[in-house]
Amino acid sequence: MAIKQINKEDWQPFFDSFSHKYLKDDQPEYAEIRILSAESGAQPQTEWLVLEGLTFNAKEDLLDIRVEGLNRMILNPSQVYVDEDTDGWITSMEIVESDGTKDIIELR
Repeated sequence: MAIKQINKEDWQPFFDSFSHKYLKDDQPEYAEIRILSAESGAQPQTEWLVLEGLTFNAKEDLLDIRVEGLNRMILNPSQVYVDEDTDGWITSMEIVESDGTKDIIELR
């Protein structure tokens, strides 16, 4: 597996490409979201729900994570990392918020 950081100027095209590649076919992708913070530790946000969308609005500096029944909006995210398997498929993402909180998105 290879972890790489996505540069901020590439976020909007990256998430557009991700949505096109992973979310536009007949097979749903599932996501599990955990939030890691210094105050609360690791907190599960969702357990394997259908991933409906990941979009970044550069003008508003807003990342929107949509899973079945939940929208998680992150204002002013500071970093995005992705973990790819040997075939280039993304297996997880880490979104670092401006306060250091990390949103871990596992994909299957």
